[in-house]
Amino acid sequence: MKKPKFAFIAAAFLGIAALVITGIFIGTSAARKAKEGPKIETLLEKSGPLSATEQEDLAKEIFAKLAASAAGVEPEFFERHYKIVMDKCPDTRRAHESYWRLTNLYTQAYGEPKNEEIVKILEQFLARYKTSTVVSMKKYPDEMLVFSPIMSLHQAYEDLGRHDQITAYYDKIADPEASFAVYDYFDYAGALEKTGRIKDAVIWYEKFLKKTEGDEDVGFIREMAQDRIKELKIK
Repeated sequence: MKKPKFAFIAAAFLGIAALVITGIFIGTSAARKAKEGPKIETLLEKSGPLSATEQEDLAKEIFAKLAASAAGVEPEFFERHYKIVMDKCPDTRRAHESYWRLTNLYTQAYGEPKNEEIVKILEQFLARYKTSTVVSMKKYPDEMLVFSPIMSLHQAYEDLGRHDQITAYYDKIADPEASFAVYDYFDYAGALEKTGRIKDAVIWYEKFLKKTEGDEDVGFIREMAQDRIKELKIK
């Protein structure tokens, strides 16, 4: 079993590869100001929601435009077009892919991750969708290279110090723990500790230790959990 940090590292490398392919790291404002193609313009000018066929056509045209874009476009060019797909083509696979790619953009294309923007779009994603064939709806996917909106959202919460929002997520699914992966126990305990729920944190660290008993792959994290229990029981 891999440590959770490896999943974040793998996702980061996957994000970098995706962004390099689309030529996002070289800056100029020329492409951002360019007009859309006639087919895209026609679909964007339509009033009301687009039909399923129109959504597919628009998403296809936009992704073709991104793939054919010159090497000198700024991140905002991709941001704007991913948001068009997210807003105008919500029933397409490309919409899910756009959330994934835009999260990677906000994570990799700037000096510091744009965590506020990551939170905004991923909270929107999770409010809109309950299932997906493009990304994982679990925090810890079975395949570590699959993008997880929940994992990325929680990483942004962590970076922003919003531990209460992580505990709120786990509070909803803590009983009967049916959907927990082993690292969820550790994450939940850590968030509980950081929000001052010390007794609950000890309980969940202990559950993590019980769940991973005999698992050498998580030896280092087990040591961390044991240390946290000792320190918290002194308080």
